[in-house]
Amino acid sequence: MIKYTELHKTNRHNLLEVLPLQKPFTVLIEPSGLCNFRCVQCFQSLKEKSYFSETKANMPLERFRRVLDQLASWSGPKIKVLKLTIYGEPLVSPDFPEMARLAVASGVAERVEMTTNGSLLKPAISEQLVAAGLDYIRVSIYGATQEKHEAVTGSRTHLEAIRDNLAALQEIKRRMSSEHPFVSCKTLDTFSADNEVFLDLFKPVADEVYLDKPHGWIRVKEKDFIEGYYGEDAARAKEDLLTNSTRRTACPMPFTTMAVRANGDVSPCCVDFIGGTNLGNVDQRSLQDLWHSEEWYQFQKMHLESRMRENPSCARCDIYRSNHYTKDTVDGFPVEKLLRASVSEPITGAG
Repeated sequence: MIKYTELHKTNRHNLLEVLPLQKPFTVLIEPSGLCNFRCVQCFQSLKEKSYFSETKANMPLERFRRVLDQLASWSGPKIKVLKLTIYGEPLVSPDFPEMARLAVASGVAERVEMTTNGSLLKPAISEQLVAAGLDYIRVSIYGATQEKHEAVTGSRTHLEAIRDNLAALQEIKRRMSSEHPFVSCKTLDTFSADNEVFLDLFKPVADEVYLDKPHGWIRVKEKDFIEGYYGEDAARAKEDLLTNSTRRTACPMPFTTMAVRANGDVSPCCVDFIGGTNLGNVDQRSLQDLWHSEEWYQFQKMHLESRMRENPSCARCDIYRSNHYTKDTVDGFPVEKLLRASVSEPITGAG
């Protein structure tokens, strides 16, 4: 299988040549907004009441089926990737193995993947995910030692237990003669020797290990997420973020992505935990209707016209400028062409 970190290089489109899209390239569904970790660099650790704290829950299986049905009835090519993760730990949902099975069986996407912290990925769950044919599992590890792991995650879960879960998953894959799911382990670049400790620890139980770059989510008054994780090294992390950023006018996500929260709220954004970019709810309007709606058009138009400050979430976001997380640009795309979205021809091929 192709390494997870190499997927963005395969069969890519130049967005400026294929917009507007008949349907998104990427759809995210949130099986659970709940998490068993409280990582210091994540909004899950915020204590103040917010849109997210008031809405995090497990997605009912009925709603999950509804989303898949809407995607299946949407004419045109398959979406490129269906991500069964947004803001929570997917395996907190007792329905996740069934969700994974349904997602793969639906055939709505070229690949189906999830992101997990690995703590709940017990052998019984792994067997179901292998049998389901899930394509990729990304495992987020935030400490190369037990001490760091506990300090970052607020959990007493043993790092070795996570490693054992992944070792069991690889053994199950071998026993079931499956290369699926491809297991990709990542940690945030610590700019220290801890990087090598992490790589050495997880290489034997993963198909790939790599380092993610710092990012800060939507800025909030309560917390600086980068400082929360890096502490005294925060200045170095922020300098690295700045060095590896490009000043873009518009974020490409509203032109390629739909994210469905556990409560059914739909957004063009997968980092907006404060809910400022919500444009509808899947229980009231189909994903296809929302994609071709006036609300979606106006949101895209706002970005192309460099008016992101008008949105409370976009005004406090800079992750779209990161060269590590954002590989596309839509800067310069003519606003008037967006009007063709409702009658655009299907885009073929992968991106």
